[in-house]
Amino acid sequence: MAWKATGQPTVRKQRDKWVVRVDGIDTRTGKHQPRQLGTFLSQRSAQAAAREFRAEETSTGRGTVGSWVTRYVASRTDITPKAQQQYEWAAGHIETGLGSIPLARLDRDDVAGWIDSLAAGGELSRRSVQICRTVLRAALAEAVDEGMISRSPAARVGLPRSVAKPVVEKEAVAWTADDVARFLTATADHRWAIAFRLGVLYGLRRSEVLALKWDDVDTKAKSLRIDESLVATNEGAAWGNAKNERSRRTIPIDTDTMAGLKKRSAEQAAERLAAGDGWQQTDLIITTRTGGLVLPRSYDRALAVIVDKAELPRLTSHGLRHTAATHMVQSANDVGELRAIADILGHSPEILMNIYAHALPKSRAAVVDRIGQRGRATSGGSRKSSTRVVRLHADRLHQPSPMCLRFGGNT
Repeated sequence: MAWKATGQPTVRKQRDKWVVRVDGIDTRTGKHQPRQLGTFLSQRSAQAAAREFRAEETSTGRGTVGSWVTRYVASRTDITPKAQQQYEWAAGHIETGLGSIPLARLDRDDVAGWIDSLAAGGELSRRSVQICRTVLRAALAEAVDEGMISRSPAARVGLPRSVAKPVVEKEAVAWTADDVARFLTATADHRWAIAFRLGVLYGLRRSEVLALKWDDVDTKAKSLRIDESLVATNEGAAWGNAKNERSRRTIPIDTDTMAGLKKRSAEQAAERLAAGDGWQQTDLIITTRTGGLVLPRSYDRALAVIVDKAELPRLTSHGLRHTAATHMVQSANDVGELRAIADILGHSPEILMNIYAHALPKSRAAVVDRIGQRGRATSGGSRKSSTRVVRLHADRLHQPSPMCLRFGGNT
């Protein structure tokens, strides 16, 4: 049984002796399991033993794992609101499994057993287990930096080979070229037409589209700067920086898309006049009719209505990005174009190839077709060359060889 103390030692008189006990748990089952630390002849000896136990608890760390992780998560003000919620969710699981263990007493077996229990529980996916482990690792690494503990017991704990919760295979849906054309036609007169166009053709994320401002548009260079995001939260939405360094990018846009932005500008000017004093000065491109920011769920609802009316295959806002990326990858002619696609999407080339590998079979087929064409051309050239060589040799058969001329006869 792996036992950990969860409380402070208490001194009680039992008959003619003094007993020191401390509350604890069986870390494998999570069940309450108090433990007796010793029996002493005098109260003074028992109190000394209790003080020694408390000193040992606090010599290399203070508080419990749960309290430390909670403080660590609250201190992470450098992450997006969405990531903050994810950290808080993971902290809840850490609190349930390891929270009552004193930080100084946490060891590798505790962490490994907890992770194994998450994997075997059948409630969390492999990705969710990984998130829980990541947050615990980060919190314990911070504890090492702060001198709370000498080393992190989670540093070398890996993920289990298998997770009880079955993997749900989600087939990524991407529209065909005809579907994209129908969608663009269906959204042509919508107030947010430019948002849908940037999503389905350029693969901009929903959070990126909703955060676009007019000063992000360079009409002379025909480019669009992406450096902010409006992410969905439990409360609605929150501002944040772009997802990562690659997500902060400037992309070129085509003439029709630039025209769509100009059309949106004119529409917004009319909306501003209609709203009067009620207009909100946000400088956003995609807004409500009074200039306010558009919540992610409102954007998704509008998209769902359009898709249903156009009788298109159902697709989420992320599906628009997926569609754009799929078509770009399929039409790429060389490695340089794949790198440009990664830049437009805000991905690294490696991640691009991993995520959109489903688009490669058609590309491989196209490559094989071109190989076959080169092979046929090469084979055809070889036959012509061989024929010419044979004819040259045949002609030479009818001519006297140098040796014949030299000796005055045939050989």
